[in-house]
This record gives sequence, structure tokens and C-alpha cells, in this order.
Amino acid sequence: MGVTIHYNGKLEDRARLAEMLDAARLYCAEHRWLYRDVDERIIGEVERVVETRETEIEIEGVTGIESESITKSFPIDDTLRGILITVHPKSEPVWLTFNEAGELAYYMPLNDLGEYWEMKSLFTKTQFAGVETHIAVCEFLHYLQDNYFPNLHVYDEAKYFESGDEQQLARSIGFLDAMMDRLQTAFENPELEDPEMDAIRGMMDLSEKTEDEVKPKRKKIKVERGKKIAHPNPQWKRGHGSSAGKN
Repeated sequence: MGVTIHYNGKLEDRARLAEMLDAARLYCAEHRWLYRDVDERIIGEVERVVETRETEIEIEGVTGIESESITKSFPIDDTLRGILITVHPKSEPVWLTFNEAGELAYYMPLNDLGEYWEMKSLFTKTQFAGVETHIAVCEFLHYLQDNYFPNLHVYDEAKYFESGDEQQLARSIGFLDAMMDRLQTAFENPELEDPEMDAIRGMMDLSEKTEDEVKPKRKKIKVERGKKIAHPNPQWKRGHGSSAGKN
């Protein structure tokens, strides 16, 4: 939960990748952002979405469409090159990593057996880093889009990337902050009466209810906000040394 920027795309000319990455490193240096180079070879099996199945459903007289993504596993021998950028300690990183086809991508290890989940729609959550960091990430993506990556597609949940409206951005972040404050207070203080939060708590309690329990009991729930999701250390098999260069 939190304001997030989503991005995807494919380079028109992959020969410009090195030039764009050099420009991105210089941009990071000028803004005192930390970054880490990525140059890996991905070998094993990858799961990817190959089809989205849509089914018409009817609930209480209302007709809608239910989507179901179909995934399949494929052998993979690919590369992942780029940089991983930390704009702010409380923001998720910006993923500027590309596969051999020139697509923005990340291969998330699923286990130690060389199995991965393919991600081609990347995202950066800025909720806990504040308005200025969100704006900085958007300006960086605009810079790439305008100068090196015209096929970069960006969706900003706060609409700042599209509108440049700082007030709307501040309202979006403020609204979610207030909602999370409310959730945290309700979960950590079960004696408080809050009908909406009680409904959420009830669903959580019901999922843990045993057959011997007649009524779910309220309990204190520990809430951690702004905690980063730790990405597992890559289990990628590599080519020559630390390079992604293939044999």
C-alpha cells in the first residue's frame, strides 16, 4: 500500500543502451544518488504470463469481466544489464535494467534451482520518502524518456508524472498516510471502536478461526510501515567472471 510509479518499455535502438546508462550514472552523481551496476547472465527456467483469459461473470444481477492470467515455464538463457538506483533510503529503488531484447526487465529468483519470475512491468514505491522524492523520480524518468527512451511508458498512481500537479501529489500521499495511521491505530489498539477497521480485522480474524472458536477475538496486530521488501540475493549462474558476456 502506497503511492507507486509503474514503468515499462523497449528500447528502439539497443545500441544506445550504454550511452543511456552512462548518462543515468552521471545524473545519479549530480543528484548524489547511490546506484549499483547490474551485469548478469540468467540461465535456467523462467515463468512468464503468456495469456490473459477473460470470463463474463454475474454477481447480484451485475455483469462484469473477470480476468485470469495464464503463466507457463520456459527455458531461459538471457542477460540482465543496467543499474539499480537508490534515490532515497525510504523509497524503493528505480530499476533501469534491460534484457537482451532491450526490454525493461527483472528476473526475480524463485528458489535456488535456477527458476525465476519474469517482470517486464517494473515499479517504485515512493510513499514513505515524501513528495520531493516522488517528484525527483518522475523528473528522472522524464529525462530518460525525452533524451534516450521515447518508448518508456510510465503510470504514476499520484498522476504527477502526467500532470506536474504537486498539490494533487501531496493530497495522494497525505490521504494514504492518514489511512495507514488509522489502520495502525486500529490494529494496535483492539479496544478502540472503528466499524470500518473492525470489518477488516474481522476478515483477518475469520481467516484464522478454528472450529472450536465461536466468535473471533480481537487481538493486537503489530504494524510495520515503510519497511522495505528485501530482495533475495541473486542465484544467477554467470558467464565469464561477473560479466554477462556469453561464451
